[in-house]
Amino acid sequence: MKILYDISLLGIGHYDPVNRTGTFRVVENMACGLASLKDINLKFCVSQNLPVLVECLDYLTYNKKLLKKTLAYSKPQEFIARQLYNYNIKLSKSHDTLPLKVLKKFYRIANRLAEKHIHPLNAKLLQNADVFHSPCFALTSQVKESKNVKKFLTVHDLIPILYPNLFEHNNEEYLKKILNSIDSEDYVTCVSNSTKNDLCNYLKNIDPERVFVTHLAAAPDVFYPCSNSEKLVGIRNKYHIPNAAYILSLCTLEPRKNIDHVIRCFAKLIQEQNIKDLYLILVGTKGWSYNKIFEEVANFPLAKERVILTGYVADEDLAALYSGALAFTYLSFYEGFGLPPLEAMQCGVPVISSNTSSLPEVVGDAAIMLDPLDVDGLCQSILEIYNNSSLRETMSLKSIEQAKRFSWERCARETVKAYKKAVAV
Repeated sequence: MKILYDISLLGIGHYDPVNRTGTFRVVENMACGLASLKDINLKFCVSQNLPVLVECLDYLTYNKKLLKKTLAYSKPQEFIARQLYNYNIKLSKSHDTLPLKVLKKFYRIANRLAEKHIHPLNAKLLQNADVFHSPCFALTSQVKESKNVKKFLTVHDLIPILYPNLFEHNNEEYLKKILNSIDSEDYVTCVSNSTKNDLCNYLKNIDPERVFVTHLAAAPDVFYPCSNSEKLVGIRNKYHIPNAAYILSLCTLEPRKNIDHVIRCFAKLIQEQNIKDLYLILVGTKGWSYNKIFEEVANFPLAKERVILTGYVADEDLAALYSGALAFTYLSFYEGFGLPPLEAMQCGVPVISSNTSSLPEVVGDAAIMLDPLDVDGLCQSILEIYNNSSLRETMSLKSIEQAKRFSWERCARETVKAYKKAVAV
C-alpha cells in the first residue's frame, strides 16, 4: 500500500518557530510513527508551494529520526526546486536595482518553470499512490481532481466554529475552508471521539463510517518522569523558579485556555490559606487576546510575586519542568484532544483537568476533573494535593498508568487500519 503523507507544516515550522504548535508536534510524531511501520510504502509529500517544498527538504536533513526518509520527488526535481527557490530569493533582494515591471516578469517566468517542472503535488505522483493524507491543511484542487487515490484529512477540533468568541475571526474562516474541502467520498481521521461527534454533527454530508478516531500520544523521549536532581535544579535556575513547591500549567496564553481563572483561584487560595511556599508556573507563548492574563496577574499583589511566566520552553527542558511540579492544572474550556494533560501524566504528575469535550477521554479516572469555572473546586483540589503526600503519590501512579494507554505507534497503526479499510472499498 503506497501512502503519500503531507509534511508541509514541518517545513514551515522548521523555518518559523511560531508554527511549532501542538499541531506541528502531532504531524511530526505521526510522521515518525508511520515511518516506523514496515507494512506500508510511505513517501512524504508537500501540498503547498515551491518554497515549502525546499523547506521540507531542509527539515528532513535536520531531523535525525526521519533522516532516511525522503520526499516523493526525484533528485532532478529537487535540484530544480532548490534552484528556482534560490532564484526567487535573489530576485526579491534585487528590488532596489531592478524596475518593478522587470522584476514581476522574472517572477512570472520562474513560477511558470516551477509549474512545468516541479509542482509539489502533480497528477502522476497522486495516480501512483493508494492513499493521500493531509494531517492539517485543506485538500488541494490537485488532490480533489485525482480520482483513484483515497483522500484522508485529519480534523483536530472544531472549536473556532463551535465557540467563535474564543478565537480570532480568521481562525473560523480557515477551519471552514478545511472542512469545505471534504466531500462524501473522502475519509477523515479525528483525534478524539469528541471531535468525531462534533464533525459528524457539523458536516451532514459525511458518513460516520468514513470517520476514524486515532487518539494522539505524548513522545516518550520528551515526556518521562525525571528524577535527576541536577536537571531538576538546573531547570529551576534556568526559569527563575524558587526552591519551593509549584503548580504548573502549559498552554498557549489565550482566552480558550482559561488561564485567568487559574490565576484568580491560585491567588484566592494562597491568600485565604496563608500559603507562603507555593508558586504558579505558566508555560507558553502569547496567543490571541493574552492581555487579560497579564491584567489578572497585576490585579493581585500576591500573584505578582508568586506567578511566574516562563514563555516558550524547549522540548529538552519539559520532562524536568513537568516532573518537578506538585500538580498540573488544565482548565481549558474546550479541546480537540488535549496533549498537555497527557504529557504531564506521562511524567508522573497529578493532574487537575476540565471535565469538558475530549479531556475525559484523555485523563480517564486518573485526574481530578472539574467544571472549568468551578472556583471552590479548583482551590480545594490544589489544597488537597498540596497538603496530602499520599494523595500525590497515588495520583502520580495513576497518571503513569493512564498515559500507557496512548502511544504514537498505536496511533500510526490505527491510522493504517483506516487506510486499509478505505483501499478495500
